[in-house]
Amino acid sequence: MNTFQQATTAPEIRRRAPLGQRGIALVMALVFLMLLTMLGITALNMTSLEEKMAGNTKDRDLAFQATESALLAGENTVGSAIMVNAVVASATVTNDGLHKSSTTSTPVWDESTGVWSGSDYRTYAGLTKVAEQPKYIIEDLGQIQDKGGSLVLPQNYKSTGKNLFRITGRGVGGTVSAVVMVQSTYEKRF
Repeated sequence: MNTFQQATTAPEIRRRAPLGQRGIALVMALVFLMLLTMLGITALNMTSLEEKMAGNTKDRDLAFQATESALLAGENTVGSAIMVNAVVASATVTNDGLHKSSTTSTPVWDESTGVWSGSDYRTYAGLTKVAEQPKYIIEDLGQIQDKGGSLVLPQNYKSTGKNLFRITGRGVGGTVSAVVMVQSTYEKRF
């Protein structure tokens, strides 16, 4: 009788299982899996975007540093000259990156595109990791007369003045799409 009762009660227990469980755990697991997949894809897209932004920032910084190198080379050219004609020739353009601004009727570069006109620039060579070597132009802005006199010499003494030069540098980063232009004004008394 014991074995008979066990045989009859076992199927009853199986039949008395709750009827509400019909695979809802599987559906919930699939929903959570879909949410985690969407979260992972979003994180991957954000990481990819941040990596592109970091690369662009590095490329622009490289272009800026190349431009600063060219600008410094232009300033050294002006600073080491002992007379103004050694910096800028009397012609409008010397085809060597030296311009006399007061007689230049055409712009040195196209401001909308940042492209230099012809080959009227100097190249600062020797940089690595840039797509193109930086360039610079020196423009003679003319002479500015001193308004005051001297503390040592008589009051009516006035010096001949200072020459102003505008130096424009243009550099490219690791790709040609990162372009930076920088200008400085350099004052020198000859």
